[in-house]
Amino acid sequence: MIKSRIVVGVDGSDHATAAVGWAAAEASRRGAELRVMAAYYRERSIPGPSAKRTAEEHAAENLRRAVAQAHAAAPDIEVRCLALPGYAVPMLVHAAEEAAMVVVGSRHEGGLPVLPFGSVSSQVATQAKCCVVVVRGHYDPEAGPVVAGVDGNGSSAVVGRAFEEASLHHTDVQAVTVGERTGPDDPLDAGLDAELDPWREKYPDVHAHREFVDGRADKVLVQRSRAARMVVVGPRTHGYEGLMLGSIGSRLLRRSSCPVVIAR
Repeated sequence: MIKSRIVVGVDGSDHATAAVGWAAAEASRRGAELRVMAAYYRERSIPGPSAKRTAEEHAAENLRRAVAQAHAAAPDIEVRCLALPGYAVPMLVHAAEEAAMVVVGSRHEGGLPVLPFGSVSSQVATQAKCCVVVVRGHYDPEAGPVVAGVDGNGSSAVVGRAFEEASLHHTDVQAVTVGERTGPDDPLDAGLDAELDPWREKYPDVHAHREFVDGRADKVLVQRSRAARMVVVGPRTHGYEGLMLGSIGSRLLRRSSCPVVIAR
């Protein structure tokens, strides 16, 4: 069952503006509430017209602009906002526990406080318990398929998310397995393609095909992102939930030409 809340983190930057637009459109498609959140340092002055302008006031202003942007993108949705003192990453990770999805911009910029190690987007993508979308590059809702990076091992969440998004966006799924071709036989046998059949039955409106591509997964998926509506991959945890994102996901967060979905 899809939860009824989408969370988006904002800081007043252009990256956050893109994230708000994407999240608002997604909330409209799902009939979900949109919760816009900002973090701020409790004792910090922000340069501006008034020397006494506080970080809390700056965060409140960012929230007001974000709510207006969300309503402009999707007038039908319910939008709530919240500013909290502290770091953005723990705030968004905590919010993820009661959300269907957390949406962030492609990199930290502006007034959203970030922990010293790494960006908000990479940390939230690594630690959140729900699906995370990092909005970057183009995000034309009317162009391109949903590309799913499928490795044949524990990819059910990735494929399921790809089919769900493709159904909501009225587009196709390209399930891509990347590896090294070691012989003349087709590495993508009938058994691997059959893994998509349960999802084809659940989402009969979605056309899907699976292909094997010779090469490096990160490079192939970055290349495919140029013509995709979004790219869906899974987290790499090595047995420890949220330990790391992995080289493929990390490269996509830096280089993808479209939004990246970390499926859980």
